[in-house]
Amino acid sequence: ALEFGETGELQINVAGEQARWKGQQIALRPNEFRLLRFMAENPNRVLSRPELIGALGKAGDPDYLRTVDVWVKRLRAGLRNAGAGDLLRTVHGKGYVLDL
Repeated sequence: ALEFGETGELQINVAGEQARWKGQQIALRPNEFRLLRFMAENPNRVLSRPELIGALGKAGDPDYLRTVDVWVKRLRAGLRNAGAGDLLRTVHGKGYVLDL
């Protein structure tokens, strides 16, 4: 499992496609899991929609630009439900940041 944050608050089990926040399971679909993994590997920096789409291997499809917003919304809801609060931040006009 990969561990992120100050004391491994965020744990990502790549093989099992599962993530936990301080031991609490984060409910995620496959695309949201991949998004979280990429963001956790690039913490505290603004990631643009095209970067996120590229990370998921969906580059070149303009329809995915808005789909990213849906994935982020679901990911944010999953994080909040697991007690991670506002870990995922929107930077208007730029993209998204995972604050770890």
